[in-house]
Amino acid sequence: MKLDSQHLYKALKSNTEILATELEELNYGRMFWKFDFIVDNQKVNNPLLKCEFEGLFVDLNLFKMESENGKYIYIPKYNPVIYNTQSKEFKEYKSPIEPQNNDFVRNYFFDNNLIILHERSVYKINLESGTITNTSFEFGSVILNDIYLSDGRFLLAFKNLKNYEDEEQEIKL
Repeated sequence: MKLDSQHLYKALKSNTEILATELEELNYGRMFWKFDFIVDNQKVNNPLLKCEFEGLFVDLNLFKMESENGKYIYIPKYNPVIYNTQSKEFKEYKSPIEPQNNDFVRNYFFDNNLIILHERSVYKINLESGTITNTSFEFGSVILNDIYLSDGRFLLAFKNLKNYEDEEQEIKL
């Protein structure tokens, strides 16, 4: 992802866009993208979208914006925001751990859930009920790489920083 140019993300099933406009350093090297959220070619102004102290994560190469049915849009901020394209409502989820050393890795939509993988935490948001569950790891213990569903179980792929081996383990979400 180029850091010196804007990036546009477009939903396939609704006229919704996220435009990452400029990279900004908040403090002490902590970077984020300022962004515009656009619905029907109009910029949306909502307090949950303000970029004064929090914007989009820097590396969004593996970011998936829209649920399979097009009903939900994920806005990848430190405190994740979900936009419902039918009700036009926003909902923010408070992150249980600090953003330092916990950058965004990737996200997946499946069924009515959103899985968000960070370097040392995993979130599962039930998009229908609005409930959130998470698993977090101690700083310096792992770097999470991927998560996938196999036979109804979540398997987490990570680098174990104690022995620098690539490992997998089942986690409950």
